[in-house]
Amino acid sequence: MTCTFADADTLTRLADDIRKASSERFGPAMLANAPFLDEYGLVRQPALSLTGIVTGHPRISDGHRCLSTQIFYLDLEQGVARTVNRWYRLGRPHGLEGH
Repeated sequence: MTCTFADADTLTRLADDIRKASSERFGPAMLANAPFLDEYGLVRQPALSLTGIVTGHPRISDGHRCLSTQIFYLDLEQGVARTVNRWYRLGRPHGLEGH
């Protein structure tokens, strides 16, 4: 049995984004279509993922809690994360909603 969990084009975009984030400052164009994830938290499944209330996701309605694919890049100072499929802009961590 053969299983492919991410296609080559997706992994190429992921590697290109991580390379850019590691060598350049984030520009508005890199995050222009990134969903916003509020009340986010890290979740350990088999791999580390994000959960949170999403806005602007292409397939999940605004205001719903989502569970991301595996995280490959996380910068809490910039408030961004890159998963297998996309960038996320991060809001408040879970537990700080009332602050």
